[in-house]
Amino acid sequence: MKKVLLTALAAATISVASAQNSAVNSAILNQKNGTLDKAQTEIDKAIAHDKTKNKAKTWFTRGTIYQDMVGHPVYGKMTTEKTPEIILESYNKTVELDGKDGQYGKQVPARLEMLYGQVLNQAVEHHNKEEWDQAISNYDLASRVNPTDTTAVKYAALASIAKKDYPRAMTYYDKLITLGHKTEDVYKTRVQLLQETQASDDKVMAALADGLKEHPNSVYLMQEELRYYLKNNRGGEAMAKLEKAIEKDPKNASLYAVLGNLQEKEGKLDAAYKSYQKAIEVDPKNFDAYYNLAVLEFNKGVSVAKKAEKMDYATYQKRGKAVEAEANKHFQASVPYFEKAIEIQPEDQATLKNLLSVYTRLGRKADAERINKKLK
Repeated sequence: MKKVLLTALAAATISVASAQNSAVNSAILNQKNGTLDKAQTEIDKAIAHDKTKNKAKTWFTRGTIYQDMVGHPVYGKMTTEKTPEIILESYNKTVELDGKDGQYGKQVPARLEMLYGQVLNQAVEHHNKEEWDQAISNYDLASRVNPTDTTAVKYAALASIAKKDYPRAMTYYDKLITLGHKTEDVYKTRVQLLQETQASDDKVMAALADGLKEHPNSVYLMQEELRYYLKNNRGGEAMAKLEKAIEKDPKNASLYAVLGNLQEKEGKLDAAYKSYQKAIEVDPKNFDAYYNLAVLEFNKGVSVAKKAEKMDYATYQKRGKAVEAEANKHFQASVPYFEKAIEIQPEDQATLKNLLSVYTRLGRKADAERINKKLK
């Protein structure tokens, strides 16, 4: 009697297991037939059952069914924001049970690559609608799907900035650096975010130092660092640092341009003029040097012109025309430098605006109209 009971029990066990395997097979069949709603119902049953929930085939099938529903013209409406999470969970569980080289595990990378694109597209849709929270959430998920890719991280940072969540944006820029994405823009934006959140000067200067280690020729980072040196009464250190850098790299035009900028801030205009000229001598296409020379001359002209503006009528009658002529000499001297800067960077808006101002002051109407058309 006992033997009969055991045999009956075994038969029942086989029957239950067979039924659950049948659920997986039924899910696959419905998936092939395009009835994804039925496939989803069947695979959800298999995932919940003890006999099939620990099989790689079950999890892989679940992932593919849910993934096929994403963006589907009929079944896409059955998906939710959680659907990509379910898909990722399914593929991770597949690899956990089957290994990277198993029958199902080896198919996961291609499926994850597809999932990455799907999630990133969803993130971009939210981004374009300025739905920042949803966009960031999807960017985060895309980054989890492909942890080595930097695209999703970069756009998550931009979405965070658009949302004005600057601390969160900082975490993404830090992650970009960790992933090896160490462009000048990354370090530049980190500095700007710290400034926006009114971080201490020490933190900003540390960020500048980090950036300059990777990009020692960055004019922006050098100028910002010098600004903080001056702000903290460390102008002497800044000058010494620059002179030492020039001694090591005398053919670096950017260093001379930044030195001129520092000298200009300290009121040493003649020295600044020479530094900018040296920058041009080393690199005839150095935009910053031409632009700063132009601004130097322009500001001299403005300073002289103000003297004429402050004269009373009698004084102006005697000396006004001569003072205005002197101012115009400086305005005229700025023109070739502005024009050369525009030649190097034709779309630079600040240069175009300044050149428009100079042409207007000098009565060059045709040139002013030509430049005005280029302004955005």
